[in-house]
Amino acid sequence: MQKLYSIMINDRSEKKIDFSLTSISRLFLLIVITVLCYSCAFFIPIVFLYHVIKFLNFSYFTHIFIFCIALAITYLILVFSMMISSALFIRLFHVRYKEGEYGTTIKDKTGFKLVLNNALYFPTYKLIGFFNMSPLKVLFLKMIGCKIGKNVVLAAEEWIFDPYVTEIGDNTTIGGRSIVTGHVGEGRLIIKKIKIGSNCLIGGDCFIMPGAVIEDNVVLGAKSLVLKDQILQKGKTYAGIPAREIKTSE
Repeated sequence: MQKLYSIMINDRSEKKIDFSLTSISRLFLLIVITVLCYSCAFFIPIVFLYHVIKFLNFSYFTHIFIFCIALAITYLILVFSMMISSALFIRLFHVRYKEGEYGTTIKDKTGFKLVLNNALYFPTYKLIGFFNMSPLKVLFLKMIGCKIGKNVVLAAEEWIFDPYVTEIGDNTTIGGRSIVTGHVGEGRLIIKKIKIGSNCLIGGDCFIMPGAVIEDNVVLGAKSLVLKDQILQKGKTYAGIPAREIKTSE
């Protein structure tokens, strides 16, 4: 699955490096926005840890233990701080993008948004998932604009690449290491909405491509591939590469 994704997005190998003023200025802006975002996120946890350390004497084992507790608390503060900072910067700089066909470089406005999204969204999502905190991942997705229902479970190490064009219904589970991507590079950057209905079970290591529609009450077997624009019909079971309906005996 990872190789398939690499092939799909790797349409830049034959392109020349763009040194236009627009590209250079946007690259600079990308760096500045990213640095500011994570500087704001790190500020509160670092201040907290600094004040804790000031009152500790590391010659005492009890103080060392208190420091360990403080590190755990600092991590939790960092998680929430990054969630808030990333969501604010994504909304402040209008990073969210829509369906359509665009250029693949940062010279294109949507291409730039996609790269900026990668810088602001993925590190925070990865940090939340480090201890597999599914409710916090769902909360973060909602904060940045993903349409996601109630009681959704994101099992572990899954990737929702394009939350702004992804919709997930109530009581749906997405298995570990699954990939849901709303964009693909085919000479141009193509972005299409993905809809996953309610009460669906997506097995581990699945790959769901742009434009896919998974209707309510669908079961998708592990390691399955849902093709671009493919529709999985309500209440049925699918599996395979590509995903095909599996007839179940009543």
